[in-house]
Formats: sequence, structure tokens, C-alpha cells
Amino acid sequence: MRMTIADLRAQQNGMDGLESAIRLEPEDSQLVAREALAKNANGDMSADVDRQLLRAAAMNPYKADVQMALGLREEFRGHQAEAERYLVHAAQIDHTFKPAWTLANFYVRQDQPEKMWPLIKRGLALDLSTSAFNPKPVFDLCWNESSDSRQILELIPERGVVPLQYLSYLINTKRTDASLAVWPRALDAVQATDPMGIEAMIRFAEFLEQENRMADAVRVWNRLVDRHFIDSGRLDPEHSISIADPDFSFPPTERGLGWRVTHDAGVYVGRGTSSLHFEFDGNEPESSVLLTTVAPIVPNRPYRLIWKTDASEMSARRDPGFVWQIVQQPANSATICPPLLEAGDEGVCEFTSMPNTVKVRLNLIYKRATGTRRVEGILRLSTVKLELGS
Repeated sequence: MRMTIADLRAQQNGMDGLESAIRLEPEDSQLVAREALAKNANGDMSADVDRQLLRAAAMNPYKADVQMALGLREEFRGHQAEAERYLVHAAQIDHTFKPAWTLANFYVRQDQPEKMWPLIKRGLALDLSTSAFNPKPVFDLCWNESSDSRQILELIPERGVVPLQYLSYLINTKRTDASLAVWPRALDAVQATDPMGIEAMIRFAEFLEQENRMADAVRVWNRLVDRHFIDSGRLDPEHSISIADPDFSFPPTERGLGWRVTHDAGVYVGRGTSSLHFEFDGNEPESSVLLTTVAPIVPNRPYRLIWKTDASEMSARRDPGFVWQIVQQPANSATICPPLLEAGDEGVCEFTSMPNTVKVRLNLIYKRATGTRRVEGILRLSTVKLELGS
């Protein structure tokens, strides 16, 4: 009964409850440690708290939190050797992440990074998949201490969640070369039943495209296709395959290097057998990007954009409001093609890629032409290819 009452008091009334519980159970090492650690956390650097922590350590020499508190207090007072002794002992008796991380930071503050690296590696090697562990401070510390991406990569385990977490960190901090070095490990860590992991991989392909690293983006995209993480075709711009799904054999991915469709009111987008159709109810916006994708290309080469359509169910079969816009990037030089429906069911638009161009953005635009009504009916698109010209 005394133990039960002490436990209840320890959970209520803050510090007063803890002190009351300890009066009931003065030899309870957990209660003694909790009170001492609570006072330490509140910044009490008095000798009384020192004595309480030492008593708690004597009662339970395997409680790492107490050892860490003693170590940090000794460091605060300038007693570095004693601080190291306590912090090393905490890391020896408790192989979870916190003691290793605390000791690693101590070595950073003491300008002893050679002792820090093994502790970081040990901490990252733990199974952190079921914890709420946020590795960003760890990665920040590594990059603050070294600009050598290879040295940091050596700390990243081959398996588990850490490679994916590190890849996301590198994307967020725009360290492209370092991200390319770790992404094979991250890819190996992703399973087909892991939607968050697949999302991270698609985001990586998008990141590379935004950084104009198109050869790398294509390589990543093709690996994702091969692993069936994305329902799409492969890309090979050197052999005139610059659009991942030219025949609409797959649903639009809405991500990465795949097709993205409009979600504007008044326009319904559906998919048939190897075709995409746009159904307009006459209330659509006067201007809209109906379809868009990013296509990798080869610099300084002639190209042809080829398309096949069916406007037989449209209110105006030759409506001039539909056009392809080809934007070369990173220069943002735009080519406006002839109206989509001008030549009937098939059309061609030619252009030459600029010397530094690695990609184009293809936009199928509808803009109500002057003197016309908003379009109604169904426009079917069965093929969109981007091929090298002669």
C-alpha cells in the first residue's frame, strides 16, 4: 500500500508530489532519480542536486540519464575529464541513441571530432524504424563538421530507414551530388508496399529534374519503372524516347516525368484504351493548361512533336483555341505550335533545341479564341511523341 500511495503521489502535484513520495519510499531509486533529474532539468546547479544525483547513481549505476546529467554538470563547471568519464559510462551502459548523441556533442564542443564520428555511426546503425527519431540534427552536425560527403556517407547504414531519411535531408538542403551517392541505398530500402518510400523516390526524380540534372533524373525514373514503383514507360532521349507515356498506356502519374492533367472545373479528364479524353461542359475557364509534362532532350538537335487527336465529338472540330506550347529549359524559350486541330486528326510541330537545353516542358493549352464560344464536347488524344528530327 505504501508503494502504491508513493507512486500515486509521484504522478501528481509536480515536485511536491515527488518529495512526498520519496518520504514514503526513501530507498526507491527510480523516485530519487526522477526528483534529481527534474531539478537538474529546471536549471538547479546547487550542491544539493549534485548530492541527489550522486545518490541516485549509487543506488542504480546503470541509469544512463543520471550519468549524463552528472557529466553535463561537470562540463558546465569546466571539469572536462570528469564530464567525459560520466558521459562515456552512460554510452557504455545504454546502447540507445541518446547517450551516444550526448557524448558525440560533447566531443564536438571539446574540438575532438575524431571521437565524434564513431559515435554518430553507432547511433545511426540502431534500428530507428519504430521510433519518432528525427535525424536532421545529426545530419546537420555532420555537415557542420565536414564538407566531405564521402566521409558522411560512410556513417549511413546499408539498410533501414536512415538512408531514406538522409536522402530526404540532402534533397531539402540541395546537395545534389551527395544525394546521388546515397540514393541506391535508399532505393534498396524501399519495398513495393511502402508508399512513403516510393513517394520519396519520385520526389528525388523531381528534385533532379528541377536541378537540371536530367540524365540523372532519367536514370532514377527508369529504375523506378523497372521496380514497378511507377506505372509508366522508360525514357531514352538519345533514341527519341523523350515522353514516358506517348500512347497513354498508363493512367497519368501526376508526378515526376509523367503526364499531369488539369483539375479545372468544367473539364473532365478520362482515360480510354490507349487514349486520353477531355470532356468540356462549356463552363470551363477561358484559359487552362490541360496537359503537361517534362521531357528530357538532347541539346542542339532538331525535334518534331507529333500528335494524333479525335475531335469528332466536339462542338467545333477545328476550334483554334487548342495549342501546344514547348518551353525549352533552363532558358525558358517558348515555341507556340500551330493550332492542335488545324490539320485535322494529326499534327506536327518542329523546333531545334538550344545548345544548353536539357529538357522541355510540353503544355497543351486551351484558350478561348476571340470571336468563338467556349468549347463543348469531347477531345480525344491518342498519341503525343517527341522525336529527334533529321
